[in-house]
Amino acid sequence: ECYTREFNYPEQSLIKRKEDLPALGIKTYFCSNVCAAYDRKTYLELGGFVRHTIFNEDMIFAAGLIAHGYAVAYTADARVVHSHNYSGIQQLRRNFDLAVSQAQHPEIFADVPSEGEGIRMVKQTAGYLLRKRPYLIPKLIWQSGCKYLGFRLGRRYERLPEGMVMKLTMNKDYWSRNTKG
Repeated sequence: ECYTREFNYPEQSLIKRKEDLPALGIKTYFCSNVCAAYDRKTYLELGGFVRHTIFNEDMIFAAGLIAHGYAVAYTADARVVHSHNYSGIQQLRRNFDLAVSQAQHPEIFADVPSEGEGIRMVKQTAGYLLRKRPYLIPKLIWQSGCKYLGFRLGRRYERLPEGMVMKLTMNKDYWSRNTKG
């Protein structure tokens, strides 16, 4: 888990703009509320966070910033202590909800697929574990499989029976307040 944090939060600071989309892909929009600060004036000007989403309001807002000519700054020397020690099933549910949010916002995510970044992270993590902690490789395979399955199912959530959606989601309250779309 610590190594994957390094994947998403590298040692170099970075300012991400629209012109970075071809090189950075979905990472252009990567932003986590757990360690983000927003300019209040700009936040209000752009309407704040999207109201109808199961997950990813931070990345959706970042995409809106970028679309309006603003930038997202990543400051590597900032420190936030925050982590999850999710089981494989919890990872599946989290990634299901992540993919539902992406499916519900194709105007943002259709042209910047997540799968490539996920595969890159698994490969880099596997390389690290092979060198440092090979006994964790089975756990990486299990958790990565759960994440991928959850993501694939979440992208196709509209085709799933409602009961299955409720078993797969991490955020059951969202579905009780909203319809599938």
